[in-house]
Amino acid sequence: MRRPIIGITTNFGTNGAELALAYWQSVRKAGGTPLLLAPTDDEEEMLNQLEQLDGLLLSGGADVNPVLFGEDPLPELHHINPRRDAFELPLTRLAQQRHLPIFGICRGIQVMAAALGGRMSQDIEVWHKGYKADCDEAVAPLIKHSQDAPRDCATHFVEVVEGSLLYSILGKTRLTVNSFHHQAVTEAGPLMKVVASSADGILEAIEGRPEESFLLGVQWHPECMPNEDSDRLFKAFVEAARLYGTALEAHARINTLDSHCDTPMFFNQLIEDANGEERKALNLTRRNSVVLMDAQKMDEGHLDEVYMVSYIPQGPRDEAGYASAKVQVIETYRRLDVMLEETPELEGRVHRGIENGYAIGKDLSLIQTYKEMGCEYMTLCHNGHNDICDSARPKKDEPAEEHHGLSAFGREVVQEMNRQHMLIDLSHAGEKTFYDVLEASAVPVAVTHACCRALCDHPRNLTDDQLRAIAKKDGVVQCTMYEGFVRLDHPEDFGIAPEENPSLKTFIAHLEHMIEVCGIDHVGIGSDFDGDGGVPGLSDASYCICITEELLKRGYSEDDLCKIWGDNFRRVLYQA
Repeated sequence: MRRPIIGITTNFGTNGAELALAYWQSVRKAGGTPLLLAPTDDEEEMLNQLEQLDGLLLSGGADVNPVLFGEDPLPELHHINPRRDAFELPLTRLAQQRHLPIFGICRGIQVMAAALGGRMSQDIEVWHKGYKADCDEAVAPLIKHSQDAPRDCATHFVEVVEGSLLYSILGKTRLTVNSFHHQAVTEAGPLMKVVASSADGILEAIEGRPEESFLLGVQWHPECMPNEDSDRLFKAFVEAARLYGTALEAHARINTLDSHCDTPMFFNQLIEDANGEERKALNLTRRNSVVLMDAQKMDEGHLDEVYMVSYIPQGPRDEAGYASAKVQVIETYRRLDVMLEETPELEGRVHRGIENGYAIGKDLSLIQTYKEMGCEYMTLCHNGHNDICDSARPKKDEPAEEHHGLSAFGREVVQEMNRQHMLIDLSHAGEKTFYDVLEASAVPVAVTHACCRALCDHPRNLTDDQLRAIAKKDGVVQCTMYEGFVRLDHPEDFGIAPEENPSLKTFIAHLEHMIEVCGIDHVGIGSDFDGDGGVPGLSDASYCICITEELLKRGYSEDDLCKIWGDNFRRVLYQA
């Protein structure tokens, strides 16, 4: 088994980049291969460094420059190292965006907080005085945090939060640590939480929230204390890096596919005006705050291909409504063409679909028109009945059923989609519609984004009988990340806490239920990103690798991953 490669940040002094022996010895002892990182302020070089790594260790050292988090320096500020700050803060952000395991030690925990939205104090004595003055209750006196004792000597106690990752690693709520610092974290930030502190209120450890990958920072120096607690910390970090590295190796050999996202709905927000005219500015090359699916997030999550659909909301069923829907499809695809011109990184990686057969109105010829425009699948309906079929979610003024499944026109639509080799998508279809289509279609069909009714009783989710039926017809069901569908009715049955419902864990629960009911050959993944899809732990495309890690932890093989991550969907697409 390949030893995971652990990048370790280095000090920068008169002799250049250097590092205390104990850091890389601890990594080696835990089963990792240490790789010392030379500071750089070039982002491309940082990315090249991260591409070689399975984990990132942020080492101790000089104070963090307070200017970088919006503060003027206090007289108590010690030596700062601008080269390290310019390197480590952006490096940490880039590593977190790739969900690389990160372990921060002393200065490292402070860098994690400063880089990921937390706060820190320039000097704990100054902070403690202010904290004591503002606190209504009695505050314990400040203890000595910069010891004179040898570095391998423990000099104070730390209390660990039960139920935390740190607790699961150490198996105790109290431990003794060494201490060499005068700065400290005061707020963990949105991605992390406080999991250990000393008696005087100084934060001693922070870790990623349950939905995040391995993020752990400690204020003490475990590399200097050769004991069981230190060994467990480094072992846990290296094992997280090993899992991440295994997932990377799998992604290097498989071609991952997300069968459904609604990113084109946001294209009009990405268009900028120049001199009053529309400008070709649909560039999704860089990480974009407007959408959950862009080239950078796909690369960070190791997602290779995606279906960006033209979502058509249900409108009036008249000539004007149908004409408007057709224009929406044409405009979506025009903007998609512009985006691909402006974002060559996505060329060949983006495929097209239509969400809602309302887009064809009553004109069967539009199926061929849209197919010639590159549309590979069409969802027969959305929320609300249309002329093709009944929806799983009728509008408020509609009866529960209008056609009792497929309409006569809908049967013609199924036949024409078969003839034009366009895949039928049964997401949003009513249950009777579902079975009518399975009977009427000459080729397998797909459900590009849904979850399991047995776990979440929502009309958009599929019953176990539906899962078995689509498998019997050699179709495929793509598990989605929409909050309302992936939430569990009884999370306690899966050992999932209420605050983690929904989350990556509940998504995996739905995916595994699908596998159990209809088999590994009939499941896949369709995120519904930018169509309100996304839950903690799967909040954008960069988190896709976390799914792979979870499946690897559960013992799924690389062949299984290939099927889940796209091969099953491609098989059905090619058959259609």
